[in-house]
Amino acid sequence: MKLFMPLCRAAMLIPSGPESDPDRKHLFILMTDPVTQEEVVLIVSVSTAKDGIYHDPACLLFKGDHSFIRHKSYVLYSKARILPANDLLRGFNAGKFEAKEAMDTAIFARICAGLIDSRHTPPKIKTWYQNL
Repeated sequence: MKLFMPLCRAAMLIPSGPESDPDRKHLFILMTDPVTQEEVVLIVSVSTAKDGIYHDPACLLFKGDHSFIRHKSYVLYSKARILPANDLLRGFNAGKFEAKEAMDTAIFARICAGLIDSRHTPPKIKTWYQNL
């Protein structure tokens, strides 16, 4: 049985597919440990980069950067969100979310830098993250 702790660098699969396939899971990365009295975390998702379709260039990921990543991918900073760590735990305990191995430290550093560098990161997310 896998365990999941909502800590910085943790990764998990969360259903977030399109309307036509809502159960499709994407890789999400926890950018922070639980913070504030509310115990919230910042998460970002990873999406496949498709040739000929614009994607955020702030942080590209490649096969080998994580076992789940099999194609050129990018971090979708525009959809970054802050949510209660307990929401992730509930999803995991209910079997809706699947824990994956944590991100490598060097890869995670690139993801963190991209969060700040991306022009697609919502300003309130960027400010919140920089003020931790």
